[in-house]
Amino acid sequence: MLSLYLFLVLGFIGSGHCVGMCGPFVISYIRTENNYWYSHVLYGLGRATTYAFMGFVVSIFGEVLQQLVGVRAAILILAGLIMVYLSLGQLHLLPTRLLPLQNRRWYQKSIGILLDSKTWYRTYPLGVLLGFIPCGLTAIALSLAITQPVAIATLGMFIFGLGTMPAMVGFGLTIQRLKIPRLERYMAILMAILGSLTVWMGLHRLGWAVAPPQKQLLMRLHPKSVPGKKSDMPLIHHHHHH
Repeated sequence: MLSLYLFLVLGFIGSGHCVGMCGPFVISYIRTENNYWYSHVLYGLGRATTYAFMGFVVSIFGEVLQQLVGVRAAILILAGLIMVYLSLGQLHLLPTRLLPLQNRRWYQKSIGILLDSKTWYRTYPLGVLLGFIPCGLTAIALSLAITQPVAIATLGMFIFGLGTMPAMVGFGLTIQRLKIPRLERYMAILMAILGSLTVWMGLHRLGWAVAPPQKQLLMRLHPKSVPGKKSDMPLIHHHHHH
């Protein structure tokens, strides 16, 4: 049960990060019509469904992947680089044609169709699709899921998705009322910062960099919960052994 609790806490604490990553998409679907609170809830449930599927997959391959040294660090570095790349694309500083998934015609077309759709449930499949976009916080959650039995990993990742929902629903409802100019630009800058911190965390896992700010903060708050610098274990991995 402690593992499931950790997934929930990770989702809840990291939900500000989700606003940075998924905020621009929420803004897009809000602009197409007057959305109701359940639109944001369905969007969150869609993302949670994708996370559960990812948890199921990584848990099955977990034993194999755990043998590969540095796999978690590599996942974090890759996710962070993709986040930085996406944010620079949103700021029009880089072309975004290079990313495989987002530039697959069927993927873009599906998202476009859902954004234009007027059905009340359209934000659920939109959440399912957007759940596959690489994200540093999801990478951290998956690095915990990889160490768990299949049922715990699947349920845990779904709970992680639920944990991110309060901030996303609150963000969606607030943005609807505020109509902030240039909001996408601020979101992209936030995403670039979060991506950089994710890469830093991966490099630290490999012992190639000092602890990033978020890990130093965690060490101050709860010294025993953080493994040594060279460790390739996830931040919260050791808890379920006790």
